[in-house]
Amino acid sequence: MEVVKALAAKFKYILYGGAVGGVKSYLLRWIAVKILMQAFVRYNIRGVQVMLACEDYPALKDRQISKIVREFPEWLGKYHDDHKAFGKCFILSPEYGDGVICLRNLDDPSKYQSAEFAAILVDELTKNPYPTFNDLRMRLRWPGIPDNECPFIGATNPGGVGHNYCKAFWVDKIFPPEFISPVDLRGAFAFIKSTGDDNPYIDQAYWQSLSSLPEQLRKAYKEGSWEIFLGQAFTFSKATHVIQELPIPDHAPIYTTFDWGFGAPFSWGWWWVDNDGRGFRFSEFYGWNGTPNQGLRWEDSKIAKEINAREMVLAERYNIDFKRAIRKAGPDCFQKKPNYLGGGQGPSTAEVFAQHKIYLSPGDATRTLKLRQFRERLKVPMEDGKQTGLPMLMVYEECDQFIRTVPNISTHQVKLEEIDPKCEDHIFDDSCHFCMARPMALTLPAEKKLLSDARIDAIEKPQGDSYEAFARVEAQQDQAWWENQEQNDGRGYSDADSRR
Repeated sequence: MEVVKALAAKFKYILYGGAVGGVKSYLLRWIAVKILMQAFVRYNIRGVQVMLACEDYPALKDRQISKIVREFPEWLGKYHDDHKAFGKCFILSPEYGDGVICLRNLDDPSKYQSAEFAAILVDELTKNPYPTFNDLRMRLRWPGIPDNECPFIGATNPGGVGHNYCKAFWVDKIFPPEFISPVDLRGAFAFIKSTGDDNPYIDQAYWQSLSSLPEQLRKAYKEGSWEIFLGQAFTFSKATHVIQELPIPDHAPIYTTFDWGFGAPFSWGWWWVDNDGRGFRFSEFYGWNGTPNQGLRWEDSKIAKEINAREMVLAERYNIDFKRAIRKAGPDCFQKKPNYLGGGQGPSTAEVFAQHKIYLSPGDATRTLKLRQFRERLKVPMEDGKQTGLPMLMVYEECDQFIRTVPNISTHQVKLEEIDPKCEDHIFDDSCHFCMARPMALTLPAEKKLLSDARIDAIEKPQGDSYEAFARVEAQQDQAWWENQEQNDGRGYSDADSRR
């Protein structure tokens, strides 16, 4: 199996992820056994500990503990629900080295701060945020075992709060600076895609049922796509929304949009609009330090100077006069800020930008409306299953941060009409200022006709014999009345006369 090969190649960080049914959870618990036995045979070390973890206790019980109790044979060892030293765990028999699989939940990973494990295996890694990954990888060490033989292994489906960093590190190979210098860890990451073919025991009917799912669910569950996943907020793809650079027409409306950030990234976008009202994001300035969702911590004056420098280049490149640009920004840009030198209230971001001849105006930040407008602009015109035109929001190829972050945004688990606040959504927020500045009419579902209206239509515009059309609608209305009675009082009637 590819995961075992990755272990043999001594990759430090391994992710096995993709489609459902790929025996991911099963693989983790048996690899834990393999690592413990290997430590005993190779290094003659007893009592080695590895962690097998899930995001919370209910998930740990359902996905691992219940399976371990059922799958692991008695000769292999014994499960302990409350061991005095290890808590919930499975301990291998003495003849296999007394190794311990510590079964843990990750609701608060900081509680393992002083712990040591020869391996850490996480079931559904994307259900855990980026800080959890960092906390856990610092616990990878065991006396007598080389560091490159103490692996971190995640198994997961796409989607969830950790989708962004998992996709960045393992799938896209995008790493923050701390993974590159002073020690380059990029070569320590290995990704193995999970497919349904990995599990020969899945019934064919199950895969057929997955094939009948809507496209978004089918691609996530059956094909294991990291571009589309359950809970994804927006349907966005490079094939339909990303284009090569186009010249900007003379006198095309120009917009800039800004979402402020300090500890988190800030986001600045440049847009132009064609004669159809279609918006093109032709450039961007994303203030991150290379780590997902971490900002540059730049002061406002430094951001403004950099924007002016970039606009000088863009003005020459596209022959644009930015003096006519409409500049939208979030409400926080117009709030006074503390003056730490002299106390009192210091200038707002808008005031600082104005000193650099960048004049911002407030954008509409209404959460539910901007979400609908953004979705409306991303919508691909379709007819009979075929694309018939371009979306009303297009992105130039150079806007790589839009392309990276927007597909990874997920909806709130409870408030489905809102974005999950843990997501890296800063480019979405800046883009919505453009969408709200040029709102589109929302597409509403077609109004359904009442049976009484259909009956009148059948009389006025009969198809074929008018009496047959009338009788057909009469029968539909009669059947609807009958079904309504059964739902309301749970009883039926024996003939049509008793229903009148």
